[in-house]
Amino acid sequence: MIKKLDLLIVKAFIGPFVATFFITLFVLVLQFFWLYIDDVVGKGIDGLTVGRLVFYLSATLVPLALPLAVLLSSIMTLGNLGETFELIAIKAAGISLLRFMRPLFFVSLALTILAFFFNNNILPICNLRMNTIKYDIIVTKPAFDIKEGVFYDRIEGFVIKIGKKEKDGSTIRNVVIYEQAGGQTDNVIIADSGQMVVTPDKQSLEFILKSGTRYQEQGSGSAGAGNSQLTRMSFKQYRKVMDLSSFRMNKTDDSTFKHNYQMLTLAQLTRSIDSIEKINAGYVATASKDNNLYMKFAAMLDTTGWQAVEKDTSRSKYLMSTGWATDSIRKAWTTAHHRRDSVDKVWAALKKTRDSLDEVKAKALAQAQAQAAAAKTAAAQAATAKKTPPSGGAVSPGHPGGTSPGSPAASPGHPTGSPVTSPAVAQQAIAAANSPAAVTPLPHPDIPGGAAMNRLADEKQPPAVTFGDLIPDSLQSTVINQSMTTLNSAKVGLDQPVLLYKNEDNNLRQHEIAWHEKITLAVAVMVMFLIGAPLGSIIRKGGIGLPLVFAVVFFVIFFLLNNFGKKFVKESVLTPIGGMWMATYVLTPIGLFLIYKAMNDSQLFNKEFYFRISRGVRAFIQKWRSHKKQAAV
Repeated sequence: MIKKLDLLIVKAFIGPFVATFFITLFVLVLQFFWLYIDDVVGKGIDGLTVGRLVFYLSATLVPLALPLAVLLSSIMTLGNLGETFELIAIKAAGISLLRFMRPLFFVSLALTILAFFFNNNILPICNLRMNTIKYDIIVTKPAFDIKEGVFYDRIEGFVIKIGKKEKDGSTIRNVVIYEQAGGQTDNVIIADSGQMVVTPDKQSLEFILKSGTRYQEQGSGSAGAGNSQLTRMSFKQYRKVMDLSSFRMNKTDDSTFKHNYQMLTLAQLTRSIDSIEKINAGYVATASKDNNLYMKFAAMLDTTGWQAVEKDTSRSKYLMSTGWATDSIRKAWTTAHHRRDSVDKVWAALKKTRDSLDEVKAKALAQAQAQAAAAKTAAAQAATAKKTPPSGGAVSPGHPGGTSPGSPAASPGHPTGSPVTSPAVAQQAIAAANSPAAVTPLPHPDIPGGAAMNRLADEKQPPAVTFGDLIPDSLQSTVINQSMTTLNSAKVGLDQPVLLYKNEDNNLRQHEIAWHEKITLAVAVMVMFLIGAPLGSIIRKGGIGLPLVFAVVFFVIFFLLNNFGKKFVKESVLTPIGGMWMATYVLTPIGLFLIYKAMNDSQLFNKEFYFRISRGVRAFIQKWRSHKKQAAV
């Protein structure tokens, strides 16, 4: 019973697997031709060469097509069993999900092992042959094809223009041939008609021209020499042969690309990685040795008593004593602080004077504002008095404006408390008090002595003695210039080893990517099975519709993660273990989660389950809205 069930599941898996594998392979081959169609078409490549290219190209795409085929066929197999209720019958018989997945697991394990051996042993050979044929096709010139009225310059040393071609393809009329003879001289052939024939071996192009003229320029050929001679020769029939060997596709030896990382097995990649690491170590040792030649002080650390000099600089006749340098720095620091205190006192006095002026200006501003307000009020009152006549009738001639004789404003002996300033004058006073010149803060000045003294003044404690402080002033410029010269020489000496190291380091990363890729693409077959089998038992849909959608989604995720990881490794963002295994790290937990859901009959992808949830949510929202309306009423 169990063996028959295993055979049933395996047979149900093989058919979809074979079909999806070849369909996927066909799609990937088409993608290649979309990219390189311009390099293949129009070059006269024979069918056998194109067939060899397609064969080796298909072989190189097997590692990428195999995981997608396993994923899609696993979803289709378990989906078909679930759609026909065979999966339910199997579970009703007491057989768990893991048990009837076991035969497919062993099949996928066998495919994983087979994929690894294919990636390690067959794929390098196919890559070598495919890249050799692709290179030969790309460098091959387009096929010989001369069109009417168009200058054709693909034959080296000649430019040909044909006015008209007859239907037989060989008879031509109004022929012009420019032949470059070398230097600045050109030969021109003009003929009324002729025959154009390609030799049977396709090595030469033969023109038999009739009724024409040949113009030949003879002389030194140098531009502007003025001593060239033009010869004109008329002919009834003229034969011209041109070499077409450059149009034939030349076969490149396979050994040209055999050392590329894509053409190596796992063992060869391991040896190459070890060799590159040794080369890089050699570059590092060479750079260190060259650096020591320029940085001579490094060799003197243990041979000239530098440690003793470092403890007591008085032992060296070229350096000043540490005590003297410390006293000098302390004196300069004390002087800087004294100057800072003096400057601060002067600045404080100026600031006090400035603050007094600001108070006076503030009082003047307040007075001007008060006067402006009073003037505005007086103007408003005068306008109101002019519009409204007094209650006693006509205005008295002796009292203009309608004011009473005893009014303080009209009485000459009773002046007002303060003069009323016009609004324009008051506004000018306010603007002058608020001008930027009046409110600009007083800047804090620097102390005399330059930037060095200002830096010392900002220090709370005297700074420690540096090596530059121990060098006498008479040797400062000499030491700095010699140091800069030494550093520039060291930099120039390190440029080449650093460049070589970077190139080899990039080559090392490419080899490590190829090493891990042979394993990760094989492991991807098992990872895709761990996702596809439980996914098919959950969705319970067979055929090519819904399973294809899920397969494409997960394969795109795998493809993107794989490419992102490879890119990160190339840019040294991640290590090869972290970058090349990124897709496995992400998708394996997803597969285990789907297996857990499938074992518990999860409704993860059941649309009725989500419909029931949405219906419950809508009912809850309606109930909440009705309750809210009742509360509002």
